[in-house]
Amino acid sequence: MTSFLLSVAPIIVLFVCLLVVKLSAKLASMITFFAAFAEFLFWVKPGSIGMAITIEKGVMMTVFVGLIAFGAMLLYNLVDVSGGFSIINRWLSNVFRDRFVLFLMISWVFSAFLQGIAGYGLPAVIATTILMKSGFPAAKAAAASLLGHSWAISFGSMGSSIFAIDLVTSTPQKEILTGMSRYGSLGMLCCGLGVCFIYGGAAFVCRGLKYVVPAWAAMTVSLMVMAEYEMVSVIGFVTGMVGVAVMMVVNRLSDRKERSMADAGQKRRLFASVLPYLLIILLSLTFFVLNPGLEISVSFPGYETLQGAVVEAKPDYVVFNILKYPFTIILLTTIASVIYYCRIGRMERKQTGLILQNTIRKIVPTETTLLFLLCTASIMMDGGMTTILSTGIVELTGSGYPFMASLIGMLGAFITGSNTNSNILFGSLQETAALSLGMEPALMCAVQSIAASVGGTIGPTTTALVAAAAGKSGQEIEIYKYTLLPTIVTAMMLGLTNIIFI
Repeated sequence: MTSFLLSVAPIIVLFVCLLVVKLSAKLASMITFFAAFAEFLFWVKPGSIGMAITIEKGVMMTVFVGLIAFGAMLLYNLVDVSGGFSIINRWLSNVFRDRFVLFLMISWVFSAFLQGIAGYGLPAVIATTILMKSGFPAAKAAAASLLGHSWAISFGSMGSSIFAIDLVTSTPQKEILTGMSRYGSLGMLCCGLGVCFIYGGAAFVCRGLKYVVPAWAAMTVSLMVMAEYEMVSVIGFVTGMVGVAVMMVVNRLSDRKERSMADAGQKRRLFASVLPYLLIILLSLTFFVLNPGLEISVSFPGYETLQGAVVEAKPDYVVFNILKYPFTIILLTTIASVIYYCRIGRMERKQTGLILQNTIRKIVPTETTLLFLLCTASIMMDGGMTTILSTGIVELTGSGYPFMASLIGMLGAFITGSNTNSNILFGSLQETAALSLGMEPALMCAVQSIAASVGGTIGPTTTALVAAAAGKSGQEIEIYKYTLLPTIVTAMMLGLTNIIFI
């Protein structure tokens, strides 16, 4: 019992810091790290060499995931500063004249497309702003945007959440990704129908089926295919693009009224706005086909603690395939896009400094949180705390654990405000629990990530961010009235499905 309490202590510290004391994620993660560090030092007793190796693992994981997060924010700011989002918004408003279809399109599909590049609540903020400018009530716009894009969080930000759970588990990435595509399909459907319900209740759920089902089927195929080929960095926004295309086709077939045609200038501006996304797809596919072998591999030796416990060596702990690495692709895309935008007068050279400043300002808190949480996860894994925790939870829940796995993932995202952070904290725990139960670890890790993804809908930090954009700061309860029920129902559906699959 003492070992279990010591093992769960860092997580309790994090929960208390975030929910009771209401500290920022950056400060809460720092305190959590020092609590775990103290336990590691005085309870596990790794010795100076063991301590250095374990911390180095956390730092290296932070470099790998953190560069992807930085690149995602960089590309978002490039499109924002160049005016791309405004142009895309005007085009969508012209194409989707039915207000219900526009509401569904922006909050469920277009926001998922945005999530493919930049997460951290930005897609929900953008979608909320667009919907409010189109005349929709603020609380509904915020709630629909939070719920609608949540299914895509696991596949967004150039795959940072996928890379995060891959780094803290030993299950092959492809197996986890295949499972995520299955559960992601269910989450996608539930979120789409949930948005319809937010708009106008059960009647609009029935009306929305005509749009939701075709888009869901097409996006599911996209998820499955891209998971099969491990196209991690583009799986999110390509799937979102597929959804946008299908929604446009269904809308065109349903609304045959004559539309004003975009002139050549409007088409050029639209093309320039989506150019960065097209370049990312092109470069990702090119490097996937060429499969360049330029890799940097980081390995770590094993060590023995002062108490005689053995921490195994980790060969190829982190592998950077330089040209297939998402940050490299984003960097090449950003450079090419900036050159093109400057040539056509879309932006000035001096604005590149503004883009970089905005990126650094927005990403530093996220990077700091990642550093402390990944070092904490490394300590908990090497110190055996994750194994002790999973054993205790399995003994408590028994055969009901597959259902609980979904709720654990959702709770992790609710507490930490991030799918990536939830995967870092609980990915290894879910894998260890599955192995101890003789169940499929890939599916347990997959439901962890998707449930955490959907759980982001009700995360206090994200909700507060979107509420501020909607002019509802201090009135978050109005948003929760719409988001709480569909989020919990979706998590329960994921848990029940996990019982069947696993």
